[in-house]
Amino acid sequence: MSGMHSGTGVAGVDAAGLLLRVLLLGGTAVAAGLGLLRPTVRVTGRATTWTAWAAAAAGAAASLLSIPVLDVNGTVAVLHAVLLLALPIALRWPTPAAYLGFALTVLVVVESALGHSPAEFFVTTVVTAAVVTWFGLTGIGLTVPAEHRSGGALRPGPLALALAAVLVVAAAVQLVLTGIADRRLLTGFGAVLLLIVAAALVVAVLAVLLRRGDPWRIYRYGAAAVAVAFVAWTVLPGIPKPGELPQPGVPRLAHATVADQDVPVLITPHRPGRNLVHLPESVTDDITVEAGGTPVRAQPRPGTSGTWAEVDLPAGRSDVELRRTGGDEQGSVEVDTGDGPAVPGSTGPDGPECASVALAGLVAGQRAPLESCPAEALADDDAEALRELVGYIHRNGAPGITVLGDDSPRSRHAADVVREAAAQAGLPTGDAPHPDRALILVGGWTQAAEHLDSIAASQNEAPLHLYGVHLAPWLMHSPVTTTTASSAAPLRFDPRDYRSLEYGMALSEAFGGEPPSVAGFDTWLAARGQVIDDPVVVYASAKVDAMQMNMPGMSGGMHGSEPAGQWVPRGTVVAVSGPLTP
Repeated sequence: MSGMHSGTGVAGVDAAGLLLRVLLLGGTAVAAGLGLLRPTVRVTGRATTWTAWAAAAAGAAASLLSIPVLDVNGTVAVLHAVLLLALPIALRWPTPAAYLGFALTVLVVVESALGHSPAEFFVTTVVTAAVVTWFGLTGIGLTVPAEHRSGGALRPGPLALALAAVLVVAAAVQLVLTGIADRRLLTGFGAVLLLIVAAALVVAVLAVLLRRGDPWRIYRYGAAAVAVAFVAWTVLPGIPKPGELPQPGVPRLAHATVADQDVPVLITPHRPGRNLVHLPESVTDDITVEAGGTPVRAQPRPGTSGTWAEVDLPAGRSDVELRRTGGDEQGSVEVDTGDGPAVPGSTGPDGPECASVALAGLVAGQRAPLESCPAEALADDDAEALRELVGYIHRNGAPGITVLGDDSPRSRHAADVVREAAAQAGLPTGDAPHPDRALILVGGWTQAAEHLDSIAASQNEAPLHLYGVHLAPWLMHSPVTTTTASSAAPLRFDPRDYRSLEYGMALSEAFGGEPPSVAGFDTWLAARGQVIDDPVVVYASAKVDAMQMNMPGMSGGMHGSEPAGQWVPRGTVVAVSGPLTP
């Protein structure tokens, strides 16, 4: 029954949803057990019938109440209730009762496991079958006189041992499947998981200790432990699962609650020493970050989104505390930096771009240490794109090129590549603004944004760079490009195609509207086993809202302010060249 218990999978515990879930699945399991085991007895008495009616009534009431409370499918809920209420009547006849019991068992499985992974679905099916059988045998043992039970058709002792073993194995498998067999067991989710394991072990011990004498005692005494295990199993999906533990040396993406606001937090490189703490645009409050030293206020940086703070982290486990500026409310993020070396370029001016690489990998499901940062070396593809950009500028008639960079290894190498390509094309180069030259920026995000901001201010007094403002490929990042009215960059991908937007939307959803980056896109694709291998095309971006295009799953056009994940929010990006050659 899809959607039957959608209210139980929320971030906080939905008490009403959990209660209805327990009553529905518990009542159905008891009724199904009595029906399924009906052929093992000659006749049923009044006690058996009343037990079946009580279980069926509780389950039916929960099913019907789920319609207004949890907004479930009314038809399916009513059908479930009807099947439950039909079972006590069908107990008069063994075969119909067994069929109804089987149908209700299937419903319990579907209710408990629908939407889970195949492994979890299988484990839940096994547990449900064991619990239903145990409840059925308990009901028979308590309500049916011994002389009315089938003699050789059922061996309660060996069956109890088998069912107990199934419950123990299933509980152990569930513990492994959750992936929290660690110190997160101290959370509420972990406590419920441990309760399942403990109850299963109690059932197993009782099955061994009570195997002699009257074997039906096993079901009577074990029923309480089975009920505890089943209730815990039932409420487990409605209890928030704890977040991932920090992995030493692997960039940390976590959430903290500060003044009732959920705050996504990215910590890179998550190594001992200087680290960069990033908060997204969605965090509206001023946040101060503390890691055992002087509190640091998270502040914006040119060419980036959100806010940033640099803090020193010790080796091993510690906590990063976040507090609203001027307030007492604070949240914390557990970190475990390990003892690995620092990562050059992961902090400082080029740290945010490096953080975008780490974030893209985490969003794609990759959990790997951050070994290097983009600004530490010029990639061969980027060098080739810059050579082709110089050729494109030359063919457009520019009499010269102004190239501006910074002190990073990538920028210095990129500037050399541009100068060499320009020399081969017979174009003079320089590093001073010149109205009759094209501008190529090859620095990092911060340096580029500051230069573009200066250019935008100077344009009001005198025109500059009449042959266009051009950016290195890695500068196609909206906080950089939107600093000026228009710019162009040589790219090996189309920022407007579905794959590019899919990455942007995944990033935005995971981290509070974070904009995409070229280095992050490369990492995200690599984590999915894909690469960018298209020819270089020059794409121009501008702060205009044009060329509306709709795509499946997007509420608005490709350009403009509505859809998430755009490369140029509230603007447009278009190809202004064909595939380039040097």
